[in-house]
Amino acid sequence: MRARDLAGPYPTVSADADALDAARLLIQERLPALLVLDRDDHPYAVVPSARVIGALLPWYMREGPIPTTVVDVHFDEEAREGMAGRSVTDWLPRGRITPAVVGPDAPPSQIAALMARKDTPIVAVVERNSDKATLIGAVTATALLEHIIGGS
Repeated sequence: MRARDLAGPYPTVSADADALDAARLLIQERLPALLVLDRDDHPYAVVPSARVIGALLPWYMREGPIPTTVVDVHFDEEAREGMAGRSVTDWLPRGRITPAVVGPDAPPSQIAALMARKDTPIVAVVERNSDKATLIGAVTATALLEHIIGGS
């Protein structure tokens, strides 16, 4: 079994895409992470869902003590407004995770090692022909686990 066998189609967003639309893609497709492509359609970033949620929070909730006694009734609205009109690149959380990328012949052990090292739930599979690279799909942590330990 190789990366090409484990990879499946994976929805992507461009770095220039609308941030709110990108977040909606996570919801609609129930994705573990956004796979962001650059202008040349190469993997640019992986943003796990938890990081997307973190990007919605005001700085004082990310960096300071979590306010347990104060309920911000405007949080949902403010979070949406914070994304409105911004591109994915403008909105990417600090500490962007560069995507783990493998070729189509990569073995499952290499994919597993990359997922663990980069703490990412997806690995992009890219085929290179001379100076052109084509995204084949992505291997999700779930697909890899199913291969390694079997389904239910």
